[in-house]
Amino acid sequence: MSRDSRTLRRFAIQLPCRLDSDVHCSEGTVLNLSAQGCAVLAAQPLSVSSHLALSIDLPNSTTIEIELAGVRWVSEQRCGLEFIRLSPAMLSRLSSFVFVLEHTP
Repeated sequence: MSRDSRTLRRFAIQLPCRLDSDVHCSEGTVLNLSAQGCAVLAAQPLSVSSHLALSIDLPNSTTIEIELAGVRWVSEQRCGLEFIRLSPAMLSRLSSFVFVLEHTP
């Protein structure tokens, strides 16, 4: 998915996250978020087409666990992730959080 082919609006936000791949575990910051993906500022650079697990810390002290995300673009320490697989409970939590973002002035 390229940045131009997004179908859902992304919301600018800064949330701490953890990225866990076969190669390394690192911390990062989610810079924008939608129900389908996000942009992340990662402590360690990632490779396009790699896959990882992502944990996003929400402001209400809960987390969203993305079981599988694909790296779709990389620019220095920033990268775009597409959410590929998450549990129904996590999808519900993500959708609820994005709904709040959509309806917050």
